[in-house]
Amino acid sequence: MKFILKHKYVVIAIFVVITVVCAIASAFVKVDYNLMDYLPDESPSTVALNTMKKEYSTGIPNARVMVKNVSVPQALEYKEKLKAVDGVDEVTWLDDAINVYQPLEFAEQKTVEEYYKDKNALFTLTINEDKQQQALKEVRAIIGESGAMSGDAVNTATAINLTTAEINKIMVLLVIVVFAILILTTTSYFDAVIFLITIGAAIFINRGTNLFFGKISFVTNAAG
Repeated sequence: MKFILKHKYVVIAIFVVITVVCAIASAFVKVDYNLMDYLPDESPSTVALNTMKKEYSTGIPNARVMVKNVSVPQALEYKEKLKAVDGVDEVTWLDDAINVYQPLEFAEQKTVEEYYKDKNALFTLTINEDKQQQALKEVRAIIGESGAMSGDAVNTATAINLTTAEINKIMVLLVIVVFAILILTTTSYFDAVIFLITIGAAIFINRGTNLFFGKISFVTNAAG
């Protein structure tokens, strides 16, 4: 304690530098929103996914998109539009399983109904994990509000959007409440400012040092 008091300006300077460096480093820390990454290595789901990654060179499908009330030619047009989206690596539909240029009545109906039923076309997409949010925004623009989406990629993008929106709301509320409490419970108004600066520095240092791990969970990030 005596050492810190004796060299207080050096200590403050060091912490300022560390805070600034960590604040910059925090921008490069990837937040992991994929819930599958939190499963134990020995869980059946993890084992199955790792096996699929080893056996197949292509990515694992992570989204399903349905377009309502379309003909087969229109569905094929939608497929081409979806394939053109940046971040969509692969799109699978009925034409990958059978010849759609012949009457569908002559094809295996079980196969047909997996992709096309009651004029609703169901596409399977493989979306790049690094481009999920933007890709899904473009996919939504293509299929419109009447279309439907599901899958791990959709769940991840939803978690990102909801977490970001809620954190912003919480931050505004908490800063006001905490500042009010500090003003009422401290002997000096500036004590509240110093306390908030101290907490802010701790948060930046915590976020920035996570760069050593490469990524952190969205729960850890939200708590921080």
